[in-house]
Amino acid sequence: MIDKYIMAYAPYIAGILSAVVAYLSLRESQRKTKHDEMMDLLDKVNKDNDRLRQENSQLRKENTHLNEKLEALQHAK
Repeated sequence: MIDKYIMAYAPYIAGILSAVVAYLSLRESQRKTKHDEMMDLLDKVNKDNDRLRQENSQLRKENTHLNEKLEALQHAK
């Protein structure tokens, strides 16, 4: 008797289960996409930070050099 009901409702059960699996797969795909986008953004920010640190270092060196020149000129007077 139970076999009769299982056989009668098997297509509906299979449809429901496949819809649940599809929904969970979609949700996981969206989560992974967001994660990948965040990692790309983090990489971009890290690259910009490295570039800015390097520029800052170069500007500090240039500033130090110019300050030394200025002091040398002031002492020469």
